[in-house]
Amino acid sequence: MPREKQKRGRRAEAKTQKDDETKRKRDEASEDPVAKRIKSTDDNALEENADYIPLVPDEQQVQQEDAEHGGSGDMPFYGLLDTDEAEYFSRANEMLEANQFQDAEERGLFVESVYQEANGKELKIACSQGCSRLMEKLISMSDVRQLRRIFSKFLGHFLHLVQHRFASHCCETLFIHAAPAVMQKTPRSHAKKSNEDGEETESDLSLADMFMTVINELEGNWGYLLTERFASHTIRVLLLVLAGEPVDVTSTDSIVASRKKERLGLPAAGAQEEKAPTKRSVPESFQPALKKIMSDMVSGLDDTYLRALATQPVGNPVLQVMLFLELSHFGKSSAKDPKSILRRLVPDESFEEGTESATFVRGLLYDPVGSRLVETMVKYMPGKVFKNLYKNNIRDRIGSLSRNNTAGYVVLRTLERLGKDDLQNAMDLIIPEVPGLIERTRLIVPRVLIDRCVVRNVDTKPFAEALAAAYDNDPKVRLQQMLRLGEPTENTAQESDHEMEEADHEGHKERRPVGGSSIAAAEKLHGSLLAQAMLTVRGPLSDLVYSSLLAQDTDTILQLAREPTASRVLQQALTLPTSTTQFRRQFVSRFQGHLVDLALHSSGSHVVDSLWAATKDIYFVKERMAQELAQSEMTLRDSFLGRAVWRNWSMDLYKRRRGEWAARAKGLDQQPSDEGAAPRLKSKIQLAAERFAAKQAEAEQKKSVAAES
Repeated sequence: MPREKQKRGRRAEAKTQKDDETKRKRDEASEDPVAKRIKSTDDNALEENADYIPLVPDEQQVQQEDAEHGGSGDMPFYGLLDTDEAEYFSRANEMLEANQFQDAEERGLFVESVYQEANGKELKIACSQGCSRLMEKLISMSDVRQLRRIFSKFLGHFLHLVQHRFASHCCETLFIHAAPAVMQKTPRSHAKKSNEDGEETESDLSLADMFMTVINELEGNWGYLLTERFASHTIRVLLLVLAGEPVDVTSTDSIVASRKKERLGLPAAGAQEEKAPTKRSVPESFQPALKKIMSDMVSGLDDTYLRALATQPVGNPVLQVMLFLELSHFGKSSAKDPKSILRRLVPDESFEEGTESATFVRGLLYDPVGSRLVETMVKYMPGKVFKNLYKNNIRDRIGSLSRNNTAGYVVLRTLERLGKDDLQNAMDLIIPEVPGLIERTRLIVPRVLIDRCVVRNVDTKPFAEALAAAYDNDPKVRLQQMLRLGEPTENTAQESDHEMEEADHEGHKERRPVGGSSIAAAEKLHGSLLAQAMLTVRGPLSDLVYSSLLAQDTDTILQLAREPTASRVLQQALTLPTSTTQFRRQFVSRFQGHLVDLALHSSGSHVVDSLWAATKDIYFVKERMAQELAQSEMTLRDSFLGRAVWRNWSMDLYKRRRGEWAARAKGLDQQPSDEGAAPRLKSKIQLAAERFAAKQAEAEQKKSVAAES
């Protein structure tokens, strides 16, 4: 066995002795640590050269306050689901996601069975990373009785649940679906029945009482929850529910939920989905509770901290909701109160140069987070205050503000509130910036300006001249510049249709960093929206687009028809009232010979549908197109899109009753479901039968008269 290598001599012995002493000192130090420097907890003790003031106390101070109130400062642990339970709930989640039930009754029975299996495990499921989505789906598909059941299970734990990463979304979904039923009385029969069956007794509290219990549980923590990462979005929903305001988490511009929130999109049980959110009636106890909550949230913050919330990503949306409720729900007269949120943010209503209010607003105009609060202020503040804000801070700078990617959205909200004269002046200041806006594809400001000019009846001829100068003089090239033809995009037709429906909020999406393909898709979308807005105005603005469309060759027109966003321009050009008969006579002929190919395309099929309305006053062209479609009947019937075109063109009627189809094609016959529809034209056989019946009646009448005489 080899011997261990050792150094010899006095130097080696001295080094070994020194290392042993160092190690011994280190061990002794670990047993008796030296007192570290502790940060002062005095509220008034601030460092002289401090760079910032924290919005909320640090973690050490929070834990100290929790200890004083008898809390441990830790999130309670409700336990974990075992393997069998997790597997069962995972399969239930998949079945609810598929939603392949025969009817609502079968789905209700399945939901009830899942509730029975989850009895006593509700808190575990809500806090589980894999099963919290199941809880959200269950809540969204539950009836009032089931909502009361799950609400009662959460009572007493809301302070911890709203701060939990996964359970907070369950609380938010519960508040949203329980809001429509807050005015319903508590059914006593369910509680009695559960007692007879020996099951767990349900709470006899109404949903309104349960909401008030939630408020009591969160009492004293509003200031902290205002900027808590997971609780803030739940607090926003709670505020809107108490105010009776509609809660829309599906909108891309919603301040209720984050853009990253998963939209479940499941139908509610026992109720139809609302087409447009409407304001709900709420119990009388909700209004004073809402006022107290809003007061408690901001009463502990001085004006400096309150203004700091405007640029805080978590606190800013809550501040927007409170400012919206203060100005719209409690009346704009509440803004005169010195303790109101608006007056604390902008104490000087004049907004003159050098005032505290002017400095605050100008600092937020170019901030990606703070500008959203300015949008809310501009949209809801009283008219007198808005006029002072516009006069002293926006009017002379509206041109430069429209160039900025962030401040441009404040310009949009400002344009929506301007009268005719102010809008005319604003257009004159924005016109010099049009070439730069077109070059940088900042098209949302010109589009909204056109829409507002139509509403206020402002002459758009100078703006049309500016747009014509910004684009190429050649009409063929001009349309390609507008619609960004030839640029690659990864958007499918379905995605584009959804984006077009949310067009009013697309500008906000650009604040997020996106990739190259997404930027190209956004540019195409905004170019299409601008062209559609131009088509709605009679005169030079629409002529720019109509002349460009006529200048294109057939191949380019077919390419536009297959583009998800550009096809909308063709549809509008064919159906809008500004479209003249002369234009449609020249334009619709480009599609003849290609109708079948377009009818089988996801975007082109909508253009073919628009041709039915576009040829209402040129019947001979519509008849030729119908003949072209009839020749490819089997091809169209084998396709889902083709069958839709076949139905919209009434091709079955074309083949069997050509006369009725001709009357419908000319607009003389309306569908029976149309309100105020004209009576259907009678066939020749019906007319002959009526004439024969009339002659028979006349002959019988003559015989009866002769017999009486």
